[in-house]
Amino acid sequence: MRWMKRILLVLLAALVLFVFGWAPYWLASVFTGRKFQMTDKENDGLTPASFQLPYEDVSFQAADGVPLKGWWVPGPAEAKGTVVLVHGLNRSRLEMVKKVPFVHEQGWNALLFDLRFHGESGGTMRSLGWYERQDVHAAIDLARQRAKGPVVLWGISFGGATAVLTAAEDQAVAGVICDSSYRSLRDTARHHVQLFRRFAWWFRVIPAWPVSDEALFWFSRKTGVNPDDLDIVKAAARLRPRPALFVANSGDRRMPQEIAFELKAAAGEHASVLVIPGQSHGGAWREGTAPYETAVEKVLEAAHATTAPQVASAR
Repeated sequence: MRWMKRILLVLLAALVLFVFGWAPYWLASVFTGRKFQMTDKENDGLTPASFQLPYEDVSFQAADGVPLKGWWVPGPAEAKGTVVLVHGLNRSRLEMVKKVPFVHEQGWNALLFDLRFHGESGGTMRSLGWYERQDVHAAIDLARQRAKGPVVLWGISFGGATAVLTAAEDQAVAGVICDSSYRSLRDTARHHVQLFRRFAWWFRVIPAWPVSDEALFWFSRKTGVNPDDLDIVKAAARLRPRPALFVANSGDRRMPQEIAFELKAAAGEHASVLVIPGQSHGGAWREGTAPYETAVEKVLEAAHATTAPQVASAR
């Protein structure tokens, strides 16, 4: 019986090491250092030229030297301003390309680019918004060099979160469209560990807490970022009084629609919420194009009518 107890103790120790040691470390490694790009079958091969729009390949750098690649799509003569489009996690600028014709029709320039460690841009890790906001700041700088007029940010998923973080620092950003953002890094880490438990049998032994906090510990060690600094609700409060739109899919399990309403409440009376019926994450444009266009048009009109004050960035 003694050998049976020893085997059980070894198995128990292995389980504890797996659940509270390897699993959190693996999760942090996947989200920070594994370069993976989802196949974008919906937009594969598309460029602005696919919609008979002229465009230019652009290269620029973030403040920390990371090289970035993108497309500059000029609007009509005397464009009203520039919309900077920010894609989601494990995506690229292709995710935003079908929005460019609409932006052009509204009389705005468009700038699409790949965030660091995505697409054709450089970088060695992702930080779920913290360092990526430097990329968006650099894109804003490029837009202001290229054209006059206000700059509006339009992002999806972690790109939406990054857009809010960036606009919170740069009060001269005239408006924000934030689609399917997370609430805070701590909240979304716990929520996603719970979701992962449904997808793999071996994940069912992993409790959302304290594993999510342990994963964030390793995230912090790998990136040098304090997870508490990635609080999108807190950042949204700094968007006031600028126009903002928060978009959600009604059945999105990854980023429930309640998040959009919390962000709207933080952003104040000039913010609004659009909920599109659908189960996808980040698919609201495809699933509800007409109401989405109407809602974005209102943000662009408001941004153009009341250009944000020229306040220095808090970078």
